[in-house]
Amino acid sequence: MDRMFVFAKPSLMVADPELIKQILVKDFHSFRNRPITKDNHKITSKLMNYARNDDWKRVRAIVTPTFSSAKMRQLYAPINRCCNDFLKSLDKDVSNGVNEVELKRLMGAYTMDVMASCAFATKTNTYADPNNPFITKANNVFSSFIWKTVLQVTLPTFIVNTSIFRRIVMTNYSDVDFFIDFARSIIKKRRDNKEKHNDFLQLLMDVERPEGDIREASDANEAHHVNEGKDEMKAYAEAFTGVLEKKLTEDEILAQCFQFFGPGYESVAITLSYCTYELALNPGLQDRLYEETKEAFNEKGEMDYEVLSRLPFIHSLLSETLRNYPPTLRLQREAMGDVMLGDTGVKIEKGVSVEIPVYAIHHDPDYYPDPFTFNPDRFMPENRDHIQPYTYLPFGSGPRNCIGMRFALLEAKLVLANISQKFLFSRVTDTDVPVIFTNGRALCQAKRLVVGIQKR
Repeated sequence: MDRMFVFAKPSLMVADPELIKQILVKDFHSFRNRPITKDNHKITSKLMNYARNDDWKRVRAIVTPTFSSAKMRQLYAPINRCCNDFLKSLDKDVSNGVNEVELKRLMGAYTMDVMASCAFATKTNTYADPNNPFITKANNVFSSFIWKTVLQVTLPTFIVNTSIFRRIVMTNYSDVDFFIDFARSIIKKRRDNKEKHNDFLQLLMDVERPEGDIREASDANEAHHVNEGKDEMKAYAEAFTGVLEKKLTEDEILAQCFQFFGPGYESVAITLSYCTYELALNPGLQDRLYEETKEAFNEKGEMDYEVLSRLPFIHSLLSETLRNYPPTLRLQREAMGDVMLGDTGVKIEKGVSVEIPVYAIHHDPDYYPDPFTFNPDRFMPENRDHIQPYTYLPFGSGPRNCIGMRFALLEAKLVLANISQKFLFSRVTDTDVPVIFTNGRALCQAKRLVVGIQKR
């Protein structure tokens, strides 16, 4: 635990697992908000990430059923189509002599196609036409959206609120408006023509908050977290009591659709890049992935959603990737009132920001022996009980965890399973070992991730 100031704002760094549980779960009612982020745009100001207090509670309660296991099954087919398009394009490239790939560009093309299909109901043709307006504008907006948000959180309010800051640093709102107008036109067309589609936009249009527990029973069977016990269930139930509204406004639908695009595009692309990089460096792991997924495909060369969700090694492989290269380096919460922190005698005063250093915790040898060694066996079913709760936080924890984690893992697992059957990755001269990271980003970004590729 360490006190610090970020641009004159008081902040407390907390890395003890029990204290983290207190902040994220037991005393969630006192740490419900993230630090204030200013955004004057009519739509993006309604992003769930920016929402606070009862606004966040209402939107999260309504949107949560959109990310249930049942809804993920509905999105499986469009993701699978994007995966097949990706494999065809990659097969063509390798057949034409490509023997090295830069993984961030490669996986970014796949996740861009998935999010365009699943969030905005459009095909980007990203492999044949990387310069089409949808792709270039998406790169302008979403590849920089997260680090700009960090600036908003850390810089003093008097700087963030200046027109010069917004004009020079913040997202180009003309590009934002392109996506907002695009999605609004789709909503109008569907309502006018009474059309239905399998995508996020449709799910958000149709979602209606149920009575009682907003999660489905089937969700409990997908153990994406090691932090799921009675305390977590209680905190979740208490966090969303008293919400009466059942539908989102059109502007709120547009905002959430916009928000989901960013992590589903950039964060998943980064995770897939690191995972494939580690497979290239560890041929034995690549063989294990191939053997596990080979048995999971049916005679038509297809894999069912339920089968994919139950494969232990591919899940462990992604879990270790997310431990070693967490998408978010830290979590932030803001105290809504004065709170005593466990039995430390430390009082967190109202308005103080609490920082949880995810990357540091994930690389603490007390929790993960040889923390910089890539070892998926840490997360195999027989070993998961050895992981101390609240030392694995790639998606956060508690009621304000990452709402899209099921989708992100589905998007990643599906392409890894398929690509493992068709291609081999290897270390080449231009492969950086160890990874050379880019400084000053909110995401764990490498400067480049180059590996060799060949057909099986």
